[in-house]
Order: sequence, then C-alpha cells, then structure tokens
Amino acid sequence: MEKIKKYLIFAFTVALLGEIYFYPINSSLRISAGIIALNLIILIADGVSGHYAAISSGIAVFILRSIVGIYFSGIPFSNVVQYNFPSIIYYFSYGFLVLLLGVRKYKENFLTVIFLFGLADSLSNVAEILIRERLVSFHMVQVFVITGLARSIAAYFVYILYKNQELYVLRREHQKRYGQLNILISDIQAEMFYLKKSMRDIEKVMSKSYKLYEKYKENEELQEDALDIAREVHEIKKDYHRVLNGFQSFLKGFENNGTITLKDMLSIIKDNTNRYLSEQGKKITIHFDFKDDFQLKKYYSLFTILNNLITNSIDACGDMGIIRVWEKTCEDSISFCVEDNGEGIEADILPYIFNPGFTTKYHDSGKPSTGIGLSHVRNIVDELQGSIDVKSDLKAGAAIEITIPKNSLLG
Repeated sequence: MEKIKKYLIFAFTVALLGEIYFYPINSSLRISAGIIALNLIILIADGVSGHYAAISSGIAVFILRSIVGIYFSGIPFSNVVQYNFPSIIYYFSYGFLVLLLGVRKYKENFLTVIFLFGLADSLSNVAEILIRERLVSFHMVQVFVITGLARSIAAYFVYILYKNQELYVLRREHQKRYGQLNILISDIQAEMFYLKKSMRDIEKVMSKSYKLYEKYKENEELQEDALDIAREVHEIKKDYHRVLNGFQSFLKGFENNGTITLKDMLSIIKDNTNRYLSEQGKKITIHFDFKDDFQLKKYYSLFTILNNLITNSIDACGDMGIIRVWEKTCEDSISFCVEDNGEGIEADILPYIFNPGFTTKYHDSGKPSTGIGLSHVRNIVDELQGSIDVKSDLKAGAAIEITIPKNSLLG
C-alpha cells in the first residue's frame, strides 16, 4: 500500500509539472517539464521502478489533461481522449526505453546519463508524433534531440544539487554525533579522575587495616576483624581497578585513533554550545577567536578543559551575556582563554574554586552542584604540565587562561 501511494504521488507530480509546456515547430506535440520530474524520480527513488513510475505518470498525465480539457476548455470527451491518448504512448515508451537502457546503473556518470535520457526522450517523442501526425521530419528529430538533452541536463543538475544537500545533511549529522561522543569521553575522563582518587583512598584504608592486624597480634578476635576488613577492601580495590582499566582501555582506543585539527574541534564545541543555548532559551553570544590551526594529539583533554570553562561561563552569564574564547601561540606554549561578562567571582572564594567539591551553584531543587568541573580542569592542566591564571571583576565578568606546553598537546 505504501508503494502504491508513492507511485500515485510521483505520477501526479509529473502530471502537474506536465502542465508547464510549449508546442515546438507548430505541431500538436506538447513538450512539457513533466519528464524532468520523472528523470529525477528515476535517479533518486531507488525503491521505485522507473518503468512503473513512467507508466503511472503517463496515465496521470492523460487523466489530468482530459479533465482540464473537458471542464475548463469545453472540448467534447471523444476529442479530448483522441488528443491526449498519444501522451500515454510517450510515457509508456519512455519507461520501456529507460528499463532497456539501464539508466540507473550509470547515474553517477554525468555524460552517460545525459545521453541515455536524451536518447529515450527523443525516441519517445518520435513514437508520439508518429501516432499524432504519422509523419516525422528531420527538423522535428533535431528539435526532439535538443529538447531531450536539455531536459536531461536540467534533471541531472537538480539531482547533483539534491546529492550535495544530502551529503551536507549527513556531514552535519556526523559532526553532531561526533560532538556528542566527545562530550561522553569528557564526562568519562572526569569520572576517572575521581575513580583514581577513590583508588588511593581504598589503598590507604587497606594499609591501615593491615597495620591494625600487625599491631594487635595478641588479640586474635580484633586481629581477625582487621584482616577481614583488609580482605574486603582488597576485593573492592580489585573491582575498582577493573572498572578503571576498562575506562582507560576505552579512552586509549579513541585517543590512538588519530588526531584532530584545532579548527575541527572548535567547530564541534561551537555547534554543541549553540545547540545547548538554543535548547535552554539563553540569549548568550559566544565568539571564537583562533588565528592558528594545528593537529592536536591530546584533543580529548583540551576538549574537556574548554567545555568545562565554557559551561562555567554560561552559568555565570545567566540568561544573557557574551562569552569570548581565544587562543594565542607562543614559541613553546599555547594559551587558551575563556572570558565572559557574567557575575564574576568574589575575591574571598577565588582561592577555593579549584578545590574538589567546592561550588556556589545550586539546582532549582536546592541541591548543590557536584563542584568537580574546575577541579577536573586543574587536574588535566597539571597532567599536561600547564598553568592556570584567573582574573575576575565582580559583576563585570571573569577570565580563565590556561597555558600548556606545545609538546604536551601536539606530541
């Protein structure tokens, strides 16, 4: 049923465009734009038979032209049928020739498709004019060939535009998914930081439990309890170790997958940020000012840093504001800065903003934020042997600049 519906839609589209026409060389043959639409259907709609599409289009053209002739021109029914019937022959012939010539097999070859469509168009016109007037002149054939080639070129030009648009949409979708993947990796990296911290805490607890076991050898009951705690903590440590190794293997697989240019990474961040701002209804403008472009090796780390800093700036701006992200390259290092005109940071809390768990942000429910964003930024910058500089003016905004050695980012 769905396929029948498609054929009906295509057929009446061709029929409607068939009403855009002209009569060449003072003959009764009507040259219309409908065949351009039919050519496009044959090129684009792979699940539809070009042969059946042409037949159904011929029937639709005949019906529509007959209705127009009877109800709008007052022509007798018998005359309308006699006049419009040859158009069915055209479309039937066209469908047969397209099938015979196998046009679809060559649809990526411009010259071949133009030639085959033009040939099918010209021969179908000859078949129609033979039924209408029983006479074909050489001049008519010349007109048919020129018209056939012109309609074929027009159809293929539209087909190229369609394919380019389709590729553009696919690229945009790929970029969107790639951006989402980068955010996922960024979140996993943040969680890994706290998994590693938990691993260190677990090792301390296990060490203390074992020391307790060694200390109280004369008290067998306490010694056994201490040893049980050490064993259980050791099991927890092994589970954490497996999870951590799994995450590290996952990230290693992505990071060894290649590099990315700074320009491409910023494009992903920009698209994700603008999408988020649009979804949240925030009137915040974000500008990216990057004069250099280079291949990044540690791009997930830089992505995480910039993503967290931009998110903080968005929170600081509220519903309206301006954020600027810029980069500058020195001889041995690269600096990135995220600055905003938001609420700024109070001087008395400035020394604590990179502490794990520290936050001044609260959700609508009153629950405080996790406070791990900036601490995670500090952790990554330290791992990259970089530095952070914070400048803030209360009620006027803040700027956080990170400077990272080139060999840490570029490898």
